[in-house]
Amino acid sequence: MSLFSSLSTVVLILVVLGLWQRYNRKVHIPLMLTAFALDLGLVLAIELQRQAVEKLIDHSVSAFVYFHAGISLLVLVFYVILLVLGLGILKGQPKARHWHRLSGIGFIVLRLTNYITSFWV
Repeated sequence: MSLFSSLSTVVLILVVLGLWQRYNRKVHIPLMLTAFALDLGLVLAIELQRQAVEKLIDHSVSAFVYFHAGISLLVLVFYVILLVLGLGILKGQPKARHWHRLSGIGFIVLRLTNYITSFWV
């Protein structure tokens, strides 16, 4: 298993632990923020080492790689959405919890898809 795959596995473990501790804010929030920071760092490291965006722009990759890259981008977008909604929950906004939960389900599906497809890229 490569370093990137190992770090991605750690991120998934943090997300699972964060989901398990979703009712314990003192644990949930640091776990999820750590997962986000590691995932963002992982994306940046992959870009710096492999010039992933340049390969996408040059069309030197398969359609499957475009799919994986799109999922990866959506995962980062969902992290931001969940962060904003999480802050809304902390501020007592009544609808934030509902949307945080729904966005969390979408995020889990996307992050698992990202993890699985990363082994074929």
